[in-house]
Amino acid sequence: MKVSFNWLKKHVDLEGISPEQVADKLTFAGAEVESIERLAEGTNLVIGQIKSCVAHPDSDHLHVLQVDEGPFGLVQIVCGAPNAREGLKVIVARVGAKLPKVDIAASKIRGVESNGMCCSLLELGVEPKFLSDAQKAGIEELPEDAPVGETDVLGYLGLSDVVLDLSLLPNRPDLYALNNVAREVACLFERKLNLDEIQPVKKEKASFTVGSSAKGCPLFSGRAAYNVETKPSPKWLKEVLLSSGIRSINNIVDIGNFVMLLTGQPLNMYDLDKLPAKELTVRDDLEGEFKAMDGNSYPLQKGDLVVTSAGKPMCLAGIMTAEECKVDENTKNILVEAAYFASASIRHTSSRIGLISDSSQRFCKGINPHQAEYVQDVTSALLELLAGKPTFSETVLFDEMDHEPKTLEVTLDYINGRLGTSFDEETILKVLKRDYFQAEKKGQGYLVHVPPYRIDVDTKADITEEVIRLLGYENVPSSLPRVDLSLTGLTERQIKQRQVRHYLLGRGLSEALTYTLLSKEDAAKFNYLPAGEPYVLSNPMTVEREVVRTHLLHSLLATASYNVARQVPSGSFFEISDVDSEGLQGRHLAYVLFGNKHGRGLIGETPYDFFDAKGLILGLFDILGINLNRVQLVPWSLGGEEMHPYQSAEIRMGKNLLGYFGALHPLALKRYGLKNAIACEIDFNALLDLKVGLPKASIPLRFPVVERDLALVVPDSITYETLRREVSKASPLVLSVTLFDRYVGPGVKEGYASLALRLTLGDKEKTLNEADITSAMEKVLSALKANLGIELRQ
Repeated sequence: MKVSFNWLKKHVDLEGISPEQVADKLTFAGAEVESIERLAEGTNLVIGQIKSCVAHPDSDHLHVLQVDEGPFGLVQIVCGAPNAREGLKVIVARVGAKLPKVDIAASKIRGVESNGMCCSLLELGVEPKFLSDAQKAGIEELPEDAPVGETDVLGYLGLSDVVLDLSLLPNRPDLYALNNVAREVACLFERKLNLDEIQPVKKEKASFTVGSSAKGCPLFSGRAAYNVETKPSPKWLKEVLLSSGIRSINNIVDIGNFVMLLTGQPLNMYDLDKLPAKELTVRDDLEGEFKAMDGNSYPLQKGDLVVTSAGKPMCLAGIMTAEECKVDENTKNILVEAAYFASASIRHTSSRIGLISDSSQRFCKGINPHQAEYVQDVTSALLELLAGKPTFSETVLFDEMDHEPKTLEVTLDYINGRLGTSFDEETILKVLKRDYFQAEKKGQGYLVHVPPYRIDVDTKADITEEVIRLLGYENVPSSLPRVDLSLTGLTERQIKQRQVRHYLLGRGLSEALTYTLLSKEDAAKFNYLPAGEPYVLSNPMTVEREVVRTHLLHSLLATASYNVARQVPSGSFFEISDVDSEGLQGRHLAYVLFGNKHGRGLIGETPYDFFDAKGLILGLFDILGINLNRVQLVPWSLGGEEMHPYQSAEIRMGKNLLGYFGALHPLALKRYGLKNAIACEIDFNALLDLKVGLPKASIPLRFPVVERDLALVVPDSITYETLRREVSKASPLVLSVTLFDRYVGPGVKEGYASLALRLTLGDKEKTLNEADITSAMEKVLSALKANLGIELRQ
């Protein structure tokens, strides 16, 4: 919200008070002033008139000007502006002037002396959005009646203003109205407030009707103005709009914008002669296309608030008027709308179609619903002043709102008790009166009447906030809170989670914290782990953030994609976060490895692969004390286009899916803009819920071990994990099994592979002899043949 300091000074006695002091007071009272800006800057300026303009003798685009500066005489200036010409009145920066980007000094330009500079508004610091292409391309052309020799150039142009840019929080929507900002400043400095009094215009009987069938519009008012004249706005109105960051269009449009700035109430104006019927009705059941006045079409959905006439959409409520009934230079009769639309509905529609305006932002934050008639009176008064001699209808009103004044009961003890202060009755009553709250004695406390525009004040706790923000937070005594210490410790689950974090951090992964909300499209990806129906926000801020996620991998992969797009080609992230859905609350662990893993600098770079993910899984099981015989790593069978079907695996315990890991599907890599990526997601709660025994000390073998190698012909349908389990349980002497070779080719029939295993044999009680070894190996071979049909390779 941008506020003109010049406008403030007209309505609040700020004699002796600087813009910086106003900014400080507002900020410490809860309305932060983000910046203090000047519309334009420049010293040693004067209005001059070009007396002669001749071509520069050594240039095809420069001119040599003789400029009359009034009391400062005639000076010569070299100028390159294409619109420089004899008789033109211009802004001159004299020698010694300081402009936002340059200091002016006497100089010679291609051998010709130049004493000053003819300026454009752009060179004085005016924002380009307020200037036409012609103004940006050349020097500023002043009107013929501009006084030559005038040194207060910025004042003459209406640019000697300071703008306070307020960064308002949602708890102060009332300050989106200039009148209320003036009230706030007058209250803070205890100065006199002088707002303009509005005299109601004469009104005739209305010949149209208004109504609403939508719950999101409980109030709708309309007033007609006949025989209006469309023309440029006066200088004072242009200056106020410029200070507020709004470009002047014409008097009708500018009046609508000014009333919105003044009162916080967005207006909409319809060309009355273009309406299909003399009625307006708000509905929320339309579907189809809406052609807006910006020339674009927007899709309507049920739930969107739409102002209709004869069933046709005339306005997307609170956002934009239809092309069909917009006000233009030929408009003679207008219908002015001042309505109240529900914040949630406007926010949802505005974010869905990607159309955000000053009007929609005010409705989203909340407006004063009790000022419709006043706003219509202000608009009519301005139309009567600036748009010829129009006549007006009476206000036609649809109103189902409760306009009962808000009153709150509060006691002195409650205020002091909540604030920890000891203010007396006189101090509190005085500050409430300053803040336009009327308080009257009632029993042991007070009945406080809340001003209608303070829609943020709902409870007696809000009254205490008003008291302390005006009296100053320095009045709250500082004291350390009492803390009773007790000995506590982490739960077993917290200990395990911390161990997992430390393990992953120790392996070089970085912990990430990603956003909980996703789009519907992204929420549908990676849904392999058990989950309920996802929660969908009824009023999301954007369509990109409308579903509560049930998985973490998309968010981590989006983070990887973000890094790759910013020249970070490799990395590794993990996240442990809650996932919520209807009927299910869980916690997942996910990690993503993308790009290359580093060995010895760039020399040892190799891409991350399936076995990097598997290694992290096995290490995770180890630190949690989970025996590998309790879980199975089985080939991918879940389908989908997220995980590579031949380079991914599932983590199962019986029929229950605990997680999955592996390489990303080529189509997924393309979607995320990655060359290669390895991903894993695990139901972390299910993993921690696995019951594990206490770690047992393993006594080192006192006797030597023996190694034996086996070459087996194994069908492709049997996994190494199945083979390893069968060998391990065949004999108690088998301490470990390791695969060290796989051969496919001549000598091995199709559909089979030769796997070479190294068995480590040992006994805790004695040294093995040949008979023990032979017996153990025979048991292994017998078990393989009987259970899996596997024999030695011949």
